[in-house]
Amino acid sequence: MLQEAEGSGEGVSDTLRARDRRALIVLFISGFLAYQIHWIFAALGIWVITLSQLERFGVLDRWNASRVLGALLMLRTKRGQDTIEKVAKPRGFWRAYGEISLWTCAIVMIFITLFLILSFALALRYGVEKSDAPASQLIPFPGISPIIPFWWPAIAFVGALVIHEFAHALQARAHGMRVKSVGLLMLGPFPAGAFVEPQHDELLQAPRKERARLFAAAPATNLYAGFFAWIMIGLLATQLAVVNPGVHASGILEESAADGAGLQPWEIITEFNGVPVHSGEEMSTEIQKFLPGDEVELTVLGHPDENGTRVQRNITLTLGSHAEYLRSQNWTDEDIQNAGIDENKSFLGVSGMASGSIGIDTLFLPRVFDEGTTGYQKVVSLAIQPIVIIGIPIDHDGQIMDPHEMEYIAADGVVGDLFGTTIIMALITLMFWFIWWNVGLGIANLIPIIPFDGGHLFKDFLAVLVGTFHKFSKDPHPLKTEATVARISTFTSLFLFFGLMLLIVAQRL
Repeated sequence: MLQEAEGSGEGVSDTLRARDRRALIVLFISGFLAYQIHWIFAALGIWVITLSQLERFGVLDRWNASRVLGALLMLRTKRGQDTIEKVAKPRGFWRAYGEISLWTCAIVMIFITLFLILSFALALRYGVEKSDAPASQLIPFPGISPIIPFWWPAIAFVGALVIHEFAHALQARAHGMRVKSVGLLMLGPFPAGAFVEPQHDELLQAPRKERARLFAAAPATNLYAGFFAWIMIGLLATQLAVVNPGVHASGILEESAADGAGLQPWEIITEFNGVPVHSGEEMSTEIQKFLPGDEVELTVLGHPDENGTRVQRNITLTLGSHAEYLRSQNWTDEDIQNAGIDENKSFLGVSGMASGSIGIDTLFLPRVFDEGTTGYQKVVSLAIQPIVIIGIPIDHDGQIMDPHEMEYIAADGVVGDLFGTTIIMALITLMFWFIWWNVGLGIANLIPIIPFDGGHLFKDFLAVLVGTFHKFSKDPHPLKTEATVARISTFTSLFLFFGLMLLIVAQRL
């Protein structure tokens, strides 16, 4: 007995020393990353060590919490189960919803997988372009990443998490599986996720089709919610109007006619040689009515003064030649000819010419209503527009449009007059970040990597496929099928995970 006690004491001592070594390693790595990339890694290291100590002394057990993946705190509660039970009562409806979600996720997963494989192949063939974006942009937390502000994204993030896990819970109850608990995953003071914890044995014993519906419902709900929020932006956009109709240029080319005449970026051009212009297309049409060397007059509204007033002035300039300007930029005559540039094409010398509504149009209206687009192109463009716009904050330092573009629009309509421009734009901003998080969560969860929902869906699909092949083998044992599926899904998850990591790291090399 004494010997056992001494051995036990030595075992505990060894365990404590191992924990101390891990703590030192975590501190070293987090300190290095904090110095090289961002201070948030130091905070993350302290958080991990704090969690390990709370776990060691049994505090997490008293809180009905646990530590997962080393850095996440899982807080459980039984609250909300009555609400889940009431909403899940029309079980036939939710089962049908799960079936639709399953097909939606299957289609999206196919495109995601093909896109990733193509990206890996292109990276191996042509390399990865180095990114100048700050490393903190890789940390998708509100207020830390330079493209994600704090308040609106944080509110939208919590909303996206809630509907994601609520969809899981509804599918569990619709298929007779009990919900053991619900809760939040915390990364420090920030919610890093939410979860629904069904009875584990019931989830494992459920038919694959029902289990697949449960996994598919959440990411599909995120995608549906993102599309719905995009429609809401469209409805809110009808309550906005351009204050000063005209066009503006986001850039003025050096040594061009516009530059020489003193035209500034973001000033509003209301008339071109006496003709009102309301869009970039109208402006281009008017310019091409003249030849290089012709003198024209622009009516311009300058930048707002301290009182918000734009002073009108007239600018007289001589149009240049587009071909001559390209020659000044080291284009050869062959290059100009191949580009189809006419020697008599006049040139103002601006870039990004657009109407005052371009900011809100970019959010809601894809270029599908232009003449010449087919019905198929319009349907595809409308379907992917919520995905396309999630890259907008990268171009505008975390904003949903350029600040100048916000100055061009104001509330105009029944709802607009009631709430005003500030509230309408606040709602549009919230809806945008709701799209951003829902589309992001939906797509990320459908990457076929365990433990994402897409990984579980892929594993169940493999089980059906491999089981079908094994039926024709000499030893069609279910355990053989499970082992084969486990190996394939593990290999696939590791392949895709390390491929994604290599793409990210390669941008920094």
